[in-house]
Amino acid sequence: MTDVTVIGTGVIGSAVARACARSGLEVSVWNRTRERSDALVEEGIRSHPTAAGAVAASPIVLMCLLNYDITHRVIGEASPDLSGRLVVQNASGTPENVLPLRERVEAGNGVYMEAAILNYPDAIGTEDCFTVYGGAAEDFERLKGVRSALGGRQAYLGADPTYVKAYHVVSSAFYYAFINGFLECSAIAEAMGVPLADFAESVPLYDPGFQNTIEVGLDLIKRGDYTYEQAPLTSHLDVLDNLTGIAEQAGIDRSYLGVMRERVREAMDRGYRREHIAVLTTWFRDRRESSAGRMPVGGR
Repeated sequence: MTDVTVIGTGVIGSAVARACARSGLEVSVWNRTRERSDALVEEGIRSHPTAAGAVAASPIVLMCLLNYDITHRVIGEASPDLSGRLVVQNASGTPENVLPLRERVEAGNGVYMEAAILNYPDAIGTEDCFTVYGGAAEDFERLKGVRSALGGRQAYLGADPTYVKAYHVVSSAFYYAFINGFLECSAIAEAMGVPLADFAESVPLYDPGFQNTIEVGLDLIKRGDYTYEQAPLTSHLDVLDNLTGIAEQAGIDRSYLGVMRERVREAMDRGYRREHIAVLTTWFRDRRESSAGRMPVGGR
């Protein structure tokens, strides 16, 4: 037997397999497109022709497939018997996807954990890797060799795997907010004649301000008191008016800047003036609580 099996050798799966092999673990892999898994053989990794053979080869099975539907199909093709296997799911999804997969694994006498690698694949196996896990503490300990191979920061978020997926959703939403801002700012920089290299150099200068905004905002949300004289809500409206017009001139349709402007206007219409912009979260909360259904979330 090998130490660990990686199911799915796309960009993430192949990076995981290589990192494990470099750390000295014996690794088995399977991929539906055989050429992708066979490409790893010259690196000392064993490629299996079937998912069933790959799952049977190791006590730890890392699922590195695109989503939960594909994971269900592959497990169904592999074997209903997962006795002695620690199955670790790493895929795009939502908290409501977790329980059905967990039940399926446990019905086959396997053990289930959730994981999320929160960086690009080229960070896997380096100190920049950040991975979060959820499941039984003893199973997290079983992954010690794999965790060491992946490198960087490894965070255990508790026994509930659903919480890991909720954490992953929040992290992904923040990532895409950042990416959207980057794309729109790049377009504005080009339209206004600011070289992209100069734009890139300026970004790290804002890091302390970003961190401070997050820390202040979270504290105000926690306290429920949004009064903040340093940057009250009224100070944002003119800026957002100007930026929305500039975004339109830069060819950006449906800019987030226009959305932010309308949110600030609505908050001011509701009587907010001297509050921090984090007061907008009360609007989201009110809408969520007045809706017919509640979002599925994880617990700790």
